Amino acid sequence: MRIGVTGASGFIGGHLMNALQQLPDVTVSHLVRKSKNSPPTLNELKHFVKDKHLIYHLSGVNRGSDEEILCGNILATLRLLVAVKTHGSPETRIVFASSSQVYKHGKNTLKETHATEPESLYGISKKSAEDLLRLSGLPHIVLRLSNVYGPGCRPDYNSVIATFCDRAVRRLPLRVDGNGKQERDFIYIDDVVQALTLAGTKKQTTRRAVYNVSSGRVFSLRQVIGNIKRAGVNVNVEYQNGNAGISFGCDPSRFQKIYNWKPRTSLSLGIKHTLAGFEERQRS
Repeated sequence: MRIGVTGASGFIGGHLMNALQQLPDVTVSHLVRKSKNSPPTLNELKHFVKDKHLIYHLSGVNRGSDEEILCGNILATLRLLVAVKTHGSPETRIVFASSSQVYKHGKNTLKETHATEPESLYGISKKSAEDLLRLSGLPHIVLRLSNVYGPGCRPDYNSVIATFCDRAVRRLPLRVDGNGKQERDFIYIDDVVQALTLAGTKKQTTRRAVYNVSSGRVFSLRQVIGNIKRAGVNVNVEYQNGNAGISFGCDPSRFQKIYNWKPRTSLSLGIKHTLAGFEERQRS
C-alpha cells in the first residue's frame, strides 16, 4: 500500500509517520512544500497524490490570523481534492483529521449526530473542509478528534495540557482562564495514532463515514493541574476570573464498535509522559 501524509512535520503527523513506517508492505511519503507559511500549490500536490492508495490529510492551522486559519484548512483541502481528482485515482481514500470544534458545544456528550454549529473560526474551517470532502465524491473517513496531547505537542498551540506542562517544567505559573472547573475530553497521542492507523488500513465497508475519536471521559483543568502536581512538579496557579467556562466531551462509541478500538492511556500516565518530553526538551 502506498500512503501519503500531509502535515507530517506536525505533532500528530510526526507520530503517525513513525507508526506507519513500522507496518509491513507499506510505502509512506509526505507532502514536500517549498513554503510552510502558505497552502501547498497544485503542482506540489500533483506529484504528492500520484499512485497513492491512501492519503492522511493532517495538515491544518488552528492558531493564527483569520486568513491563515481559513487558507490553511479550507483552501489547502480544496487543492488536495482537486489534485486527487485530476492527477490521482478516484479510489484514493482520504482519512481527514477534523476536530470536535465543529460541534455546537453544550452540556451533553457530543455524538456524531449532534448539531454541527461551530463556535470558532477554526471550527468553521474544519467543518467546511469536511463538506468539501463530502461533495468531492471521493472515499473518505472523517475523524473528529478531541483535545490531543502528548510528547512533542506545542505549548500555546496544540493543547492546554501542552501549555501547562511546558510552563510547569520551566517553573512558571499556570494561568487559567476561568476557575478551572471547565471540563474537556483529552486523548493521548498514541491512542489517536492507533485510531488513525486502523481507519486507514482496515478494510472499509462504506465510501464515507464520520467518527468521534476521543477518550469518552471529561476532566476539569483543576484535575489536569492536580495530575501535574502528583507527577512531582510543584506549580503555582493563577486563575484569571471566576467563570467556569464551557465544558464538553465526545462519545467515541461508534468508532470503538466498528474498529474494535479503545483509548488505553490514562490521563495521569499521559501527563507524566508529556512532562518527561518537555523535561527532555529543556535539557537539550
